[in-house]
Amino acid sequence: MISKFKVKRTIYESYKKIMVIGEIGSNHDNNLKKCKKLILKAKEAGCDAVKFQLFKAEKLVSKKLNIKGYKILKKLELKESWIPILSRFCKKNKILFICSPFYHEAVDLLLKYKCDVIKIASPEIKNIPLIRKSILTNLPIIISTGDTNLNLINKAFKYFKKKNYSKIGFLQCTSQYPCEIENANLLNIKFLKKKLDPKISIGFSDHTLGIDASLIAVSMGANIIEKHITLNKKSKGPDHFFALEIKELKKMILRIRNFEKFTGEFVKKRLSGENTININLFSKKKIFKNEKLTSKNIIFKRDIMNGIPSYNINNILGRKLKFDIEEDEKIIYSLLK
Repeated sequence: MISKFKVKRTIYESYKKIMVIGEIGSNHDNNLKKCKKLILKAKEAGCDAVKFQLFKAEKLVSKKLNIKGYKILKKLELKESWIPILSRFCKKNKILFICSPFYHEAVDLLLKYKCDVIKIASPEIKNIPLIRKSILTNLPIIISTGDTNLNLINKAFKYFKKKNYSKIGFLQCTSQYPCEIENANLLNIKFLKKKLDPKISIGFSDHTLGIDASLIAVSMGANIIEKHITLNKKSKGPDHFFALEIKELKKMILRIRNFEKFTGEFVKKRLSGENTININLFSKKKIFKNEKLTSKNIIFKRDIMNGIPSYNINNILGRKLKFDIEEDEKIIYSLLK
């Protein structure tokens, strides 16, 4: 079954319209101007959405147990005061604003300032209170599944109601940066769809280097693609080196959009732009008046016009001609008795 993920009035559908999310994450480097520039570049490249992360270091890790991790995360925090600015800027530039909340008050803030989609990061799939609070917003929700198994995914999935399945998406994801090719496990796109529900959107959060994995994912039915982006891979920070620069992002999105065109419709029909060739009835040799048509005196050949098609052969054999015809002449119904 084809997956459909609805955001406002837009439906993102497997093989037809893929949702491409530019994951800005922490690659804004705590610079609002860089945030805006990344949004504009993502829009220019063809992204449907950009995604940020809203966390507070002290609410994410224990300062006592993990001081090193705390210090790194503290430098990467997105300021709460930027949320209304970024939301308005995205709406002005007609690109969806997605954000991952990592604490309860962040969910309230995103709802207040009209976030379009809530994204649950891979570690937070184990944070059931956060998921339940996010569900209460009635916003579309996307959940990454890195560092999980089916049991953990089902623990989160059970809180969603069937009537809202068009507003839920799970992303196959591997929590490895960068993700090695053999760990991408793209077959999980089909596996999760089968195990959860065929109606559920299953996408791909791509941490591999390059664009190949995302392109393969859409060919396997993913209707949501999330990819980290940066202005410069050489910038300092944990996520820059494996992210796509804008030139690569454009290339990926162009190929995804071409894929949407290549797939066409789930129906076989003759198209107006095709070269139409008919296989019609001709005389193999001279045939005389009242002579019966047999396999020895007729042949079917290519013809750009209408005529007597080969699939009517059983209705033709044994019929007689009204007139003599020469070899290699087209036989039409008006010549038959």
